Amino acid sequence: MPETEVIMEEGWTLSCCGIPEFFWKNKKWEGGRLTDSLCRFLEERKAEDYYLQPEVARMAGIGERLPPEVLLRKMLSQAPCLEYVVYIGWGEGHRDGALGEEAFREEREMLFRLLDPYLTRVNHFTLVTDCPEGYEEFADYIYEEYGIPTAAAKEMCQQSGKRGKTVVLDARKEGGAPCQELPQRAVYVDFWSSGKKRKALEAERGDVRYLSVVKFLDTLVKNGYNTIVNS
Repeated sequence: MPETEVIMEEGWTLSCCGIPEFFWKNKKWEGGRLTDSLCRFLEERKAEDYYLQPEVARMAGIGERLPPEVLLRKMLSQAPCLEYVVYIGWGEGHRDGALGEEAFREEREMLFRLLDPYLTRVNHFTLVTDCPEGYEEFADYIYEEYGIPTAAAKEMCQQSGKRGKTVVLDARKEGGAPCQELPQRAVYVDFWSSGKKRKALEAERGDVRYLSVVKFLDTLVKNGYNTIVNS
């Protein structure tokens, strides 16, 4: 399996491993063969964390997971402007389902860590969820410390942001992209790297810039790390 190793600015090393569709000629991966190969790859490099591209996770029979925060932070740093931030958070289905209350709490804490470096630039924050309870602490903090007001809504609308100055953070695993509700020239950050959302945005909203960890890693490997840093 081809590997690209990158030394990131923070001093950590990123090893990107390409997974071929077939492990030998036209023979597809079977049983735990792919899982064993991936585990061996991680053990040999003494990896602290890992992320599987969604298609690879399905091939290996492993449940999808959010990327490590270090990758989410790196992806978010590619967004050019965070004046108006729209966060599409988890709803009742996430909170009361298999993920549970503990995962819901971790999601709220992750939101704070990801946005904290940018709060001095944010003018307005919109929370889109049918489960706003639990986000009050974050809303109170950004208002008291930075004077940022929070608007809560069950669904997104174009009035949630401003043309060319809006970043939409979609933390939902399921559902579609709100293509028609996005402000013009918005930046759409997809935490789960959904191929369905990406294709819909490419087809319906050519003015919207789509960001995801999978897209970031693909660009990183294709163009080289220095190209991304310098740009």
